[in-house]
Amino acid sequence: MCGIAGFVSFEGRRDTDWLAALGRTMTDAMAHRGEGACAPYVSACGTVMLCATRLAIRDRTEAGDQPMTDPAGRVVLVHNGEVYGSRSPAPPLWPRRTTCDTEFVLQQVCREADPATALRPLSGMFALAWHDTWTGRVVLARDHFGVKPLFYAFTHGGLLFASEPGVLLRTGLVTPEVDPQEYVLRSWIRMDAADDRTWLRGVKALQPAEYLAVDPPRTHRHRYWRLEPDDVPVGPEEIRAAFDRAVAERAVSDVPRAAVLSGGVDSTATVAALTRAGVPIEGYVLRYQNGIGGSGDDVAHAAEAADRLGVPLTVCDLDRHAAADLVPILPTRLMRPLLHGAELAMHQLYRTIADDGNVVVYSGHGADELWGYQAGGYFPIVDPFAPTYIHGRHYLTHQLYSDERPVWARLVTWMARELGVDMTAVTDLVWERTMDEYRGIKTASPLKRGRHHLLRRFLVYVNDMVDATSATFTLEDRPVFQDVALAELAFRCPEHLKDSGEPGSSHKGLLKEALADLLPDSVRSRPKQGFPSPTDPRYVRQLADLADGLGAPFGLPPLPADLRAELGVGEWMFLASTSAWLGHLAELRTDPRSHGEQSRTPVALAHPGPRGRP
Repeated sequence: MCGIAGFVSFEGRRDTDWLAALGRTMTDAMAHRGEGACAPYVSACGTVMLCATRLAIRDRTEAGDQPMTDPAGRVVLVHNGEVYGSRSPAPPLWPRRTTCDTEFVLQQVCREADPATALRPLSGMFALAWHDTWTGRVVLARDHFGVKPLFYAFTHGGLLFASEPGVLLRTGLVTPEVDPQEYVLRSWIRMDAADDRTWLRGVKALQPAEYLAVDPPRTHRHRYWRLEPDDVPVGPEEIRAAFDRAVAERAVSDVPRAAVLSGGVDSTATVAALTRAGVPIEGYVLRYQNGIGGSGDDVAHAAEAADRLGVPLTVCDLDRHAAADLVPILPTRLMRPLLHGAELAMHQLYRTIADDGNVVVYSGHGADELWGYQAGGYFPIVDPFAPTYIHGRHYLTHQLYSDERPVWARLVTWMARELGVDMTAVTDLVWERTMDEYRGIKTASPLKRGRHHLLRRFLVYVNDMVDATSATFTLEDRPVFQDVALAELAFRCPEHLKDSGEPGSSHKGLLKEALADLLPDSVRSRPKQGFPSPTDPRYVRQLADLADGLGAPFGLPPLPADLRAELGVGEWMFLASTSAWLGHLAELRTDPRSHGEQSRTPVALAHPGPRGRP
């Protein structure tokens, strides 16, 4: 895990001192993503700047520093993430000078004129940017699943990009503005709003398996990898072989390693496989206190798994006071409000893991999206078995979120009205964006379409959250199940084989069968659990007081008394974190170099509606 950033001019040569200073500003803003940074690369033609902070995982010598250039001096590359190899191996173009993966990637992009041909066979997680000094082209690329983020904005007569949106804002070249309609839409959907838009006006996110070719002043975005669905039976042995290869690839590291061990199928199998491979590993599990939520029996299952595997286990506690203290802080890292509560858990876990001296963290993110959620309750369509012509537009746009979270829906609807946002326009956009990825795969199976939606939207939301919280503590999270071979197996496999759907059947049954010898019986039989709603009324009052102290977001009027009385932990956390986030943006509007965490000054909306309040 590193951080990358840069600028491409669309208006010819720029002052090279200005470009170098911009690079230093951006590396300073993402210093938490790596141990150090070299001088930015500024092209001889004065039109391109690339910079990076490096977290050295393999080959920690200076030979692996970035930006990195091939021996001919043609291609300059910056790289965030970890590439384990290629599924289409080829002889090296030149004798390797390092054992780090950055040089391996550099050889791949130098070998192929077509970026898609270079990127498609890569195995790993990455965000890349490279400059071909012969053609003048700059290419930005993101890995197949979107594990590593990459944000960009068209500004100051060029293209500015970085691993985090906050880095773009620190330059002073991007105005921290919030589009009210986008704010309402993403708040309404909550945990499923990943696409090329972001919470900030004018800031875009490169999508998974895409690259952006920049031939100034033209830009072209391309998808370099698509899943090919099929209905060919897949056996447990084939799944297990792909899983073992994924673990072996990710086991390589020159720094201390840890794992999130919740006692579920995914994390337990990952730790068991690493242990069998002789990898020294420590497990970490979060324990919620004071009734603030979470899976209450994670610790018991994790302790049993750790004892069986012979790995040390650290229990990380999160109580209501620590959680409340994080609510104003985390939005300044995530660059959005808190929507779920998992952000708090991840932040607390990663902080403990880093404090113990670990650098690489293994996790099970992605297993559910590929092998679970078979009941259809997580799919965007009301009934995944219904004919496509009655797949429930009205339910998705008007009932789904209201039925699942009625108080949340009433709060967001009230905010929309006060901000002058048309909720009909918002729900129409919900439908449009959902169906983009639901229809984005060539299959008649609504289950596979729904799974593709999960992979392209919900999982990307999770990946962005994981990256932001882990990068805060200079950690690299390696999700074992987000592997191309495993994903292709999952989309080749008939959906009914993954889980019969019969009463009492096992969630992720086929995956559990493939990993059976790695799992204690209690883990195999454990039902799927999410994050229960917090129940402690003291926590509700604590968050309400915090929200009141920070002031209403966007300068909105006081909440109606009946609505205020209904709000629970999630809604108060959302309101307080929104105010903290907007205050942080207001500080950045005044001084981009400011590192304050919150302010009570309302941020200006980009184009408020008729009832909007600046």
